[in-house]
Parts: sequence; C-alpha cells; structure tokens
Amino acid sequence: MGCHTLSLGPMLQHELQRLKHKDVRQRRMAVRRLFEIDNPVALAAFIELLDDQDEWFADKAIVAIRRWVDGSHRKVIVSLSVRNENRLRLLAAELSPRIGSEALPILSTLCTDADDSVRREAWRARLKVDSGTIPVAIESEDHIIRKMAISHSGDTDILEAMLSDSHIRVREAALDQMIVIGHSPPAVDQLLTGPLRLKAATLRLPFLVESEAASTISNLCADPEPALRKVIAKHLDAAEWYDWTGVFEAARDSKDPLLLPRLLRSRKEARADEMRLNLLQQGSDISRARILEHLHGRNIPSSIFDLLPSLVADPNPLISQAASSLMADSSVLETDI
Repeated sequence: MGCHTLSLGPMLQHELQRLKHKDVRQRRMAVRRLFEIDNPVALAAFIELLDDQDEWFADKAIVAIRRWVDGSHRKVIVSLSVRNENRLRLLAAELSPRIGSEALPILSTLCTDADDSVRREAWRARLKVDSGTIPVAIESEDHIIRKMAISHSGDTDILEAMLSDSHIRVREAALDQMIVIGHSPPAVDQLLTGPLRLKAATLRLPFLVESEAASTISNLCADPEPALRKVIAKHLDAAEWYDWTGVFEAARDSKDPLLLPRLLRSRKEARADEMRLNLLQQGSDISRARILEHLHGRNIPSSIFDLLPSLVADPNPLISQAASSLMADSSVLETDI
C-alpha cells in the first residue's frame, strides 16, 4: 500500500507524458491507465483532448470531464458553455449544478441556446439550482421545459393551473406531481373523461367515494379499461355504493362486462345477492360466467341456487359448465358440513 502511494506521482506523470506520444497506441494506453489511476489532476490534460482530431480521444475527454469536474472547476464549465459544439455546451449545462449558485449566470445564457437539447438541459439544471425560476419556466413555449418545471413545483396554484395546459404531457406532469404531494382538488375532475382519466381517477376516487359523488362515479363506470376497473373496485370495496343513485345501473349497463362482477366479488350483503341474481338472469354471458366463478366456496342464497339447474341447461357451454361446477362444489360443501 505504501509503495503504491509513493509511486502514484511518477506513474501519473509518466502516463500524462504518454498522452503526447506520437504512437496512437501509446496514447490510448495512457488514457486507459489514467482512468485506472483515477486522479483528478489529469483533468487539464484531458480537456486538451477535446480538440483532438481523433474522435476516440475527444469522447474520452468528455468521460474524464464528467468524472472529475467538481465545485472547484467553475472555469472549466464556463469554457465548455461557450464552445461551438452542441455536445460540449450540453455537457456544461449538465455539470453546472456541481458548482451550485455560481452556475446561474452560465445557465441563464444556456437557457436561451439555439439548440433544443442544450436549452432543455440548461433549464433542467437551473431548476435544480434555483426553484425560484419555476414561474419563468412554466411560461416557456417548450412543453418539455414546462413539464420539468412542474416536476419541481409544490405550488398547488401552479399545478392546478397547468391542468389546463395545451399539451397533454404537461397536464399529466401536473397530475403526477399532485399525486406525489397528495393534492386532489375538484379541478382534476375535468380530466376524468379524457386520455388522462386513469391517473385523474386514481387521484380523485378516494374523495369522490367519501363524498358519495354518485354521478361522477357512475360516469367512470360507463366504459372503464381494465386498469380503471381495478381502481374503481379498490375504492368502492368498502363503500355502500349500491345505495347510491345510478351507480348500480351504470355498472350493470357498463361496456365492461367484468365491472359489476368485480364490484360484487367481496360483498356479502343481501342487496349484493339481489344484484348477482339480476345479473345471472339478464347479464351478458361474460358477466354471468364471472359471477358463477366468484360464488365458488361461498354459501349460495336459495334464490341463486334455484336458478342453477336452468343455467346448467344454458346453450352457452361457458355458462352451463360454470353452473355445473358450482352445483358440484355446493354439493361437496354440504357433504363436508
């Protein structure tokens, strides 16, 4: 260990000298060894490689800069920020947060860069360094910059305002941030009928259920995708939803034939049995089959048990098989008792 420490200086010096060797193989070996030594002192030598005609060395210089630049290298970041190459100005924006508030003048310039990637990275860094720039960022014409600003904001007024943004990804970012901070205002309801309804419903359903907002919940039941069905069922499982005006009818008439069976799956009330009977008599084949599946292992009310023979004779084999299986299962349960 002691021998390695003593030899570190000469080794580093030797490899730095090899960086200027005429033989490109020697230079490449020096680069690899310098990364192994991993001493930031080599940074200056790598910065010189940014202008090397061999792209391999220029790429390695960028790797070295990413690895070794820290808060003491403001001048390095400034020099990168004024380079002609987009990727070097992009690198300057990326590394700027490492020098803290001293980066703000640099980023202020890069935030107006002509290159989209540089400008966006500069805003990303600026928002990390100074959250006070959020109100400025959300006024940007670039939706990606507005989206980044929202992800840094905890201001509920800003988030609610951005629910009406012209770009869907910005509206989605506002929803995501509201979920993070647990803010669920009525303004979210405007998104319950659009492409963001799943996230909007995830955020709003606990409050809609608590306030028994039957009309809004009924609308969600009209045609839910499987993921939304899961969210609806999760929040209605412990609620007395079957007494709310229109909710049962909406679930029964839903374009999703699995919604009502799912809502009834864990319910043991007599009212739930009435709904099951209604569905077995008038529902779609998919709904009836799922109801029969859910009745396995449970006490079957006489009204449904009396209906099973006719279901066994149903022309749809899916229904007849499910009914036969349920009758056999009920017989086994009676025998065990």
